[in-house]
Amino acid sequence: MRRAALVVLAAVLIAVLVPALLSACPLCKDAKSDTDYPGGSASLPKGFYYSILLMVSAPFAVVGGLALRIYLARRRGRALEASVVPEGGAPSFAPTSPEAGT
Repeated sequence: MRRAALVVLAAVLIAVLVPALLSACPLCKDAKSDTDYPGGSASLPKGFYYSILLMVSAPFAVVGGLALRIYLARRRGRALEASVVPEGGAPSFAPTSPEAGT
């Protein structure tokens, strides 16, 4: 009986404390409206809007930059291959080790 009471007490404490510990975003919780700012020049919703746009576009920019880097490296590699191929059209490969030539 005593163990069951401890389990119930622990479950209640967890249920009460976890939401307070894991609240989503402190800025959203404590956000103020535009009227709270003197002069009204600062716009909190506009700031949230642009920060969300930045967070959403960042993965696309990273993946796009990586794809561009791969594309340019492949294009550079093809250009390098084309400059190494002799006029006959067949590339000549030199053996890299004595065993490869036999």
